[in-house]
Amino acid sequence: MDILLSELIERTRNCSQSFEPNPGTICSYQMAWKALAAYFGEHDQALFSKPLAEQYLREAKAKMEAGVIKPWRYQLDRRAVHRLLEYFETGQVTWKYEKEPSIYLHQAAYLRLQADYLDHLQTEGKSTSTGQKNGGIARQFLEYLEQQAIQDIAQVGVKEISAFLPYISQRYRPASMPTVLTALRSFLRYVEARDLTPLRLSQALPTHRGRTTQLVPALTLEEEQRLLAAAEPLRATAVGKRNYAMLLLGLRLGLRSIDILNLKLEEIHWRSNTLEQAQVKTEAHLVLPLLTNVGNALADYILQGRPASPLPYVFLRGQAPYRKLSNYSSYGISRKLMKLAGIRQGKGERKGFHCLRHTVAARLLAGGTPLPVISSLLGHQDKNSTRVYLSTDLEHLRACALSLVGIEVAEEERR
Repeated sequence: MDILLSELIERTRNCSQSFEPNPGTICSYQMAWKALAAYFGEHDQALFSKPLAEQYLREAKAKMEAGVIKPWRYQLDRRAVHRLLEYFETGQVTWKYEKEPSIYLHQAAYLRLQADYLDHLQTEGKSTSTGQKNGGIARQFLEYLEQQAIQDIAQVGVKEISAFLPYISQRYRPASMPTVLTALRSFLRYVEARDLTPLRLSQALPTHRGRTTQLVPALTLEEEQRLLAAAEPLRATAVGKRNYAMLLLGLRLGLRSIDILNLKLEEIHWRSNTLEQAQVKTEAHLVLPLLTNVGNALADYILQGRPASPLPYVFLRGQAPYRKLSNYSSYGISRKLMKLAGIRQGKGERKGFHCLRHTVAARLLAGGTPLPVISSLLGHQDKNSTRVYLSTDLEHLRACALSLVGIEVAEEERR
């Protein structure tokens, strides 16, 4: 059909507002649609054109890969254009995730190498998340080699490794680069072990700095009480019941946000008062006591607030379509509750559910709970991961401080 782009944008916006709970999302789409309209104007095109919209996305992706625009901006443009395309083709907009069309590999040898590497990770007993992470970095590295017309992994040298690092750094935050380097080093060591290269390519990667000990964000007792007091009145609504139950799972059991979002009804064992779950990050089986207040909050939401749905997940969207909450929704929930409570509003202060997990560890440590027990309750695979919480135990840290009494100060040092 022929339709003006401006008219299509208006219709799509009105249709999206019927189920989009966040006005900020519509505003973001408006910004992306405005840029698309400007692009159509540059091409003297007033009617909507699917080929021209797809060309716009291809150029936007090229700009992202060249570092001209940020990845988040390209993702916004892609989602906004896909919504227009859906309304253009079907006359409606549904709530669905449009998967990014990937470049992926074309060369048969690289395809086999990537598949063999993924099999190797599985044989080594690596978790699914590790396989996805390392496999993704390996794929991006091989895609980069294809783009550089390098047909054989044996042709790769230090020059190519050095050029790939600034290329891949455009897609990741600086804080994520140590993880990227670790994944790439794993792949290169696999290549070396199979004698596919005469060089020790893994040694060409920079060694990232060791983990520094820092103060982890944790709530004070007063902040915790204010947070609970702010969330309690909201339980009059179904969404408030849901958010309160999620809050207690983080604040009392120390569950990761991803595990809260993926919690299933069958994993709550009411008779034994336990919560049993395979962690998403480590795939390790975790068994925790279902504390009375946590269990009551869960029961209140499940019986009085959860929409009727055949889905196995406990926590669902508050508006139709009633699907599992997205992996990023937990941050919005905790941020809003903390803002309502008036806590952690300073610049740079973390407001996610991980702060609640840190608070649980800090409370246990301050109460004299041994580190191995805390590690077990939090589901850490590496018990050394719990040592970071030592920075929260100020009372015991003060006992470790050395006195300066008896240390003479020279006269010239006083001046």
